[in-house]
Amino acid sequence: MTDRTPPPASESRSAVPAALTDAPQSHGMAVPYITLAHRDRSYRPVWGRIDARRLREILNRRLCQVCGTPLTDQVVVFLRPDDYALGVASEPGLHPACAEYSTQACPVLAGRIHRYNPHPESRSTECDDPRCDCRLWSRTPPSEPRPPRPIEAWYAIQLPLTEYRVLTIAATDTNPEITGIDVHTPSLLHRVRQIRASADPASGTDPLQLLLMTSAMFGGDRP
Repeated sequence: MTDRTPPPASESRSAVPAALTDAPQSHGMAVPYITLAHRDRSYRPVWGRIDARRLREILNRRLCQVCGTPLTDQVVVFLRPDDYALGVASEPGLHPACAEYSTQACPVLAGRIHRYNPHPESRSTECDDPRCDCRLWSRTPPSEPRPPRPIEAWYAIQLPLTEYRVLTIAATDTNPEITGIDVHTPSLLHRVRQIRASADPASGTDPLQLLLMTSAMFGGDRP
């Protein structure tokens, strides 16, 4: 779930899958297990900001990033064209039902918003609960206003759990170390589908879309 702005309640009331029936909710949407939130997870979750401790747990234990329960035989991974080019998706996997819910409830994936919030850290405020960890959250000092970045295209891959692998790419002079899901398994290309187009009209056809078009033209991969 990638949005950095809380969804309007009227737009986020998608059918909640059984695995999320008891999940905390805010603005009419189930709060993903991976989302940074106060001890009362229904109270002001920081939409789009990841809880680093939960991320490690999700990757180590192969949990769904939305419901927090173990992944089963089929896994859905969300990714952007840059993720595919790099070979690793930063978004951990989801159960198919949780992924379907996310594509409807998340404003970014559903295409209801077209630019990221340029100041997501402004929502990382402390609460009054003395047992909440929000006082330990890192905060970025206010920065100069900048134009909000257009949302890029998003894709999804469905793969069997046997092909779901965590991969770490070492840091370079220009990029930090990245840990995520391996998306360069050759047999995966025919399973990629676009779930939203780029919000930047000047972006044209992205490299992953072009690759999919070329693969389809020449027969592509087959199961």
